[in-house]
Amino acid sequence: MKWLNLAHLQTIFVGILATAIISPPLANLLELLLVVGVIFNPEARRNAVKFSATWDFKIQAAFIFLLMMGFAYPLVDMQTYFSNLLSWRKILLLPLGYVLFRDSAVQKQKALNYIFYFILTLTLMGLAYKTQLLPFFNQGVIKFQIGTTSSEGMFVAVALAIALSALLQTSHPMGLSKAMLLCCAVFLVGYVALFTTGRSGYVAILIVLLFMGGKHLKNQKEKNGLKALAVLLMLSGMSVFLLMNSKTSADRINQAFTEFQLSEKNASENNVTSIGQRLNFWENTIEMIPHYFLTGAGTGGFQAAYTEQVKNKTGLQAAITQDPHNQYMKILIEQGILGLVLFLYLIARALFQPHVADTNYVLGSAVIFIWIVTSCFNAHFTTFMEGTFVWAWMGLMNRYQSSR
Repeated sequence: MKWLNLAHLQTIFVGILATAIISPPLANLLELLLVVGVIFNPEARRNAVKFSATWDFKIQAAFIFLLMMGFAYPLVDMQTYFSNLLSWRKILLLPLGYVLFRDSAVQKQKALNYIFYFILTLTLMGLAYKTQLLPFFNQGVIKFQIGTTSSEGMFVAVALAIALSALLQTSHPMGLSKAMLLCCAVFLVGYVALFTTGRSGYVAILIVLLFMGGKHLKNQKEKNGLKALAVLLMLSGMSVFLLMNSKTSADRINQAFTEFQLSEKNASENNVTSIGQRLNFWENTIEMIPHYFLTGAGTGGFQAAYTEQVKNKTGLQAAITQDPHNQYMKILIEQGILGLVLFLYLIARALFQPHVADTNYVLGSAVIFIWIVTSCFNAHFTTFMEGTFVWAWMGLMNRYQSSR
């Protein structure tokens, strides 16, 4: 395996980030190749030994052990257990990212460049797909996965975050002029507002702009800081205007508010809506918390526990689900309070890193915070596309550009 050096493994890791968006089978194949490569690569093994001595490794190992112990719970059947455990395997990308990119600023910048250009290319393809600019590139002929998912806007927001991070730096790490980076940012914002239907994407765009704006507020007295702040304010104003006035995004936002206001009426009439069902799931799950707060129901045990909870209810309240559409409540019910604390600690360590260059800290945190917020309404850390990407991203950005 001498031909598979550390640089090759880093490329495979970035390939997982990319292919998770468009091809789960290819992403799975690359994951397998990556694990084999790390096992047989001496430099990767040395980094793994160093990582095994850290507190981060111990916390990750404790959380993974807790997940694996799910088979011991009476509500869990083996098929559901293994299915859920398999969905959690993507968490291994977090330590693998540390092993492969440990404080390697140059390689991490290359990885960010690849991710940006890949998502930008997909976005341009999405534009052609949705507007049918090319007669042979339409829904009847080709299935364009990212252009048909509710999470599309989240990935576009990642590209926006990378572009803004480069735009706000004095150098041009992506090889583009500031004018080109600004054009890319405007295009990405406009694409999400005008062409995507996922409300998570709308939230993601605003989160990115909020993080970048907060970073440069303290520099507003400096000439470059004022320019950066002006650009961010312009993009923020454009985002809000387009989201509220574009028919696509405005309809989706209004639909959410309407479904929330009419949730009780819809429930009494057995009228199923996206927001109404979430409210039902959350209400029932909150009622379950006292029973599973300490010990949990075990990995894969949520559906069985939820079924028991609603067995005497009627109407939409009696609908059974395996996912409450809230990542934190699901972990609390399955792994108990210890599991939730360990999970939150993993995220906190990625957000609050010591010895990190400020610009890249904001970029990494902005993207992670997208998943933190949207996971209040979905289980994005365990779904394939979103989960694979965010765990790999956390591994990539961990201890980015150490100042030691």
